[in-house]
Amino acid sequence: MPPMPNRPPAAPGARAVQPPVAGSAPAAAPPPRRPEAEEAPPRPGELICGQCGAGNVPTRRFCRRCGSSLADAPVVPRAPWWRRLFTRRTHAAGERPPRRQWRMPRFVLPVAVLLALAGAGYLFRAEALRGVEAVRDRASKPEQTHAVQVTASSAAAGHEPALAVDGTTDRYWAPAPSGPGQGEFLEAAFAGPVRLLDLVVRPGASPVAEKYLREGRPSALLLTATAKDGRTSTKTVRIADVPGEQRFHFAVSDVVRIRITVQGAYGADGDRHVALGEVEFFKRR
Repeated sequence: MPPMPNRPPAAPGARAVQPPVAGSAPAAAPPPRRPEAEEAPPRPGELICGQCGAGNVPTRRFCRRCGSSLADAPVVPRAPWWRRLFTRRTHAAGERPPRRQWRMPRFVLPVAVLLALAGAGYLFRAEALRGVEAVRDRASKPEQTHAVQVTASSAAAGHEPALAVDGTTDRYWAPAPSGPGQGEFLEAAFAGPVRLLDLVVRPGASPVAEKYLREGRPSALLLTATAKDGRTSTKTVRIADVPGEQRFHFAVSDVVRIRITVQGAYGADGDRHVALGEVEFFKRR
């Protein structure tokens, strides 16, 4: 066996380098380590883990990060609306923010409803006032009120206007012209403004049927109430051709006088006059 050749000793501190094997590729460098994404802070309504501070959805029982129990975990409070208006939501690195959508504040809808109701109340205030007066009319008992002055367009001899409000039914007012007397009127004035409710009319010359038919009787009357501010309200009432009282509802506020105009008559032919036996007025107490 031939002797091995002596190799010179390696210099101190030198490393042996293994020659590369033919056909082998150099080792690839490890990929750079990505920085961990920053986690978003807990959101309103989430459970805050007492161990690591991570936010968890309310349905979880254990922390998604560290596994600790969430039995006593506090809930992230919801910020007031005025703060949410001016606070922008933060997103973790790599999280795609959703499209920003404007949300109407909660107070806008109630305020809009109140404004709409106020506007409707202003537009329909007259109807509302009439409704209130109608309720008060039903709740009160009518009380008779008397006229302090009675005038007429004309009067036949012995049948002056005051006889239509004297409290008796066997004396009556009649216009001077005979016949239907259309357009002839009787007007009563009150001491002060009243809330008029009803009128009671007793047509004819007498409540006794035999005397009732001796003169003409009104078949229709036009009621014209004048308020203290000058505005007028009108109503046409149909009179039945029977003796006795006939009541008509005519609700008007602040009435100072009322005119009763003849619109037609029964049996007012020849030399007969239209007779109006008695008129009574009722107000709200």
